[in-house]
Amino acid sequence: MTTFSKDKKTRILNAAAAQFAERPFHKVLLDDVARAAGVGKGTLYLYFESKDELFLSVLFQDFAALVERLEENIRANEDDPAAQMSGLIHELTQHLYSKTVFFELSRGAIVNCPNSDEWANKRAEMRTLIMSVINNGIEKGVFSDPDPALTASYIAGLIRSACLNRPTGTAMESIFEHARDFVLKALRAA
Repeated sequence: MTTFSKDKKTRILNAAAAQFAERPFHKVLLDDVARAAGVGKGTLYLYFESKDELFLSVLFQDFAALVERLEENIRANEDDPAAQMSGLIHELTQHLYSKTVFFELSRGAIVNCPNSDEWANKRAEMRTLIMSVINNGIEKGVFSDPDPALTASYIAGLIRSACLNRPTGTAMESIFEHARDFVLKALRAA
């Protein structure tokens, strides 16, 4: 019977994250990941069936951490919906701007975009967080929006698209400021 260790899995995920951040997907070798994690390659396969599964697990861990940061931002700016929205947009922009692995995934160059219940639930959690900020702004008279759920979907997509398709040389801060101003202007109460 195989015993799984949370610590070992975390070491593998962290080592893989470092490898995927340094090199394109096709150049990351599982031997290197196992060596960096201090485990044998066979042990790596006890936790992950393939390099694709390992990659998606790294992405999910990173995405879950993003959602936690979004929640922290909302709590920290509870009384200021505009600051909450600005913080959300900043976190999303910062998260997506420099993630070359996301660019490869988004282009379909590696594996298909994850569509499991785990991913769907985490995406829904992020949309709900964004929608809660919009609803908070509506309640406080700062925002106006006839369909907060739909707008919450737009915001994440807007930033993802801006980061993926940005003109050469566009700084992260420029994308953030433009997206923030665009969203806050659109939500401004009449």
